[in-house]
Order: sequence, then structure tokens, then C-alpha cells
Amino acid sequence: MEKEEKIVVILLCMALLSLTIAYASFYSGDDGSSIGEFSSSSLPGEDVRLEGDVLSKSFTYTGGHLLMDIDYGSGVVKVFVPSNNGANDIDSQINENDHVLITGIVDEYGGDLEVVVQSSGDVDLLK
Repeated sequence: MEKEEKIVVILLCMALLSLTIAYASFYSGDDGSSIGEFSSSSLPGEDVRLEGDVLSKSFTYTGGHLLMDIDYGSGVVKVFVPSNNGANDIDSQINENDHVLITGIVDEYGGDLEVVVQSSGDVDLLK
């Protein structure tokens, strides 16, 4: 093999390796940005975003967990905020009829879907 041919082979190998690394970095695996919009067809375990109006909010009888009913346009969904995930903070910031953006994980409780909030920073008041 001539010197020029060796250089071409090395450059082709480097280009192939670069493309492989780019593909692995950008197109494969779950990089955590796969948060979808909540819908009635969302499945338990999915990370979702939910935008809507607060219809009601109340604390559970035991445990101090916050429950909210959110009208997201296609229906109403319950949002559950565990007491150790900022239930009191969210309660003091959010009122009924507020428009909110909520990020959480879909769960099923009593046969119905709900969104479980992981921290107080996952509930944002929208203007």
C-alpha cells in the first residue's frame, strides 16, 4: 500500500469513528429529555408535563399530602404532591383558578391516572 493510500484509509476510519460517536451521543438511549405532554393515554411511569388550571386543592386526611384537580383542556387529572416533596410550599404558592405547569411521573391510583410531583420546583405558576 502506498503512503497516500494509507492516509486515505486512516482518514476514512477517523470519519467513521466520529460518525459512530455522534450517533451514540445524539440518537441512542434516553437522555432524560423525553418528557411528553400528559394525556389520557399516558402510561404509569412516564415523565410528563401538564399545563392547566387548578380546579381544587386539598390535603389528605393523613400524611399531609397535597391533592390538586387540574383541568388540562381534555379533561381533569389529579396531581399528588407527597408531603416530603414540597406539598406545603406548593400549597402556599398555588391557588384555585391559577394556571400552572406541572412536571411529574404518571401513576395509577384507584384505577385512575394521576401525576405525582417529585419536588416543589416541578410546579410553576404561569401568568
